[in-house]
Amino acid sequence: MQELIIVFIAFLIAGWVQGLIGFGFAVVTTLLLVNRVDFITLVYFNLCMSVLTSIIAMFNAKNLKSIHKPTLLKLILSACAGLFIGLALINVVNSIVLKKITLSVILMASIVSLTKNKVFFSHKYISWVAGFFSGVLTPSTGINGPLVALHLNAVFTNKEQIRNTMLSYLFLIMTFGVVTMSLQMKFTPEILQMLWKLVFPSLAGYVLGMLSFRLLPDLTFQKTVIIFLILSSISSLIYLIV
Repeated sequence: MQELIIVFIAFLIAGWVQGLIGFGFAVVTTLLLVNRVDFITLVYFNLCMSVLTSIIAMFNAKNLKSIHKPTLLKLILSACAGLFIGLALINVVNSIVLKKITLSVILMASIVSLTKNKVFFSHKYISWVAGFFSGVLTPSTGINGPLVALHLNAVFTNKEQIRNTMLSYLFLIMTFGVVTMSLQMKFTPEILQMLWKLVFPSLAGYVLGMLSFRLLPDLTFQKTVIIFLILSSISSLIYLIV
């Protein structure tokens, strides 16, 4: 019972983070539950709950209107190209080494984005680059949000546009992951029952995140995204190294 409560709390926090900044669900649950839940099962739970929480934003006409469609299209097209390479890398590259390199790059990029060099991430070609590498890293490491978040955070100043473009991107790319894993893996009835149990804490956390999001000014929201990226990258690196 205690383990179940811990899992529920982790998914509640993950939902809150996703609702607040538009990504980060998998980062939170992986850091909190990696030693408590089978990793493949946890990845599947994360994909399903990320799709569930991000699709909520798609039901809101105001949210849909704020999505920057040209940027979203570039991200999705480039991510789809990257996905095929990422799938090929799974059995070729050491995922732990790749994660360490990726997290180190994200950490450095996040710190740089706090300076005047932030303009680098707003270059017109960065959306293609961020989407491509996000696609590559999705199946090989599961790290698919930070690079896109850095780009959106640099290009736009309106928090709704940043968050909702991010959520729509995650919805599309995570749906691919859910379908792929559902077809490839045979999950036990116990795992599927647990999946349904996680719906409530994930949605409750997401609602809390949306309420928190409304309280943040645009600039504070942007700083919150960067701080989350820095702290989560450091925490993940410490875990992988130790």
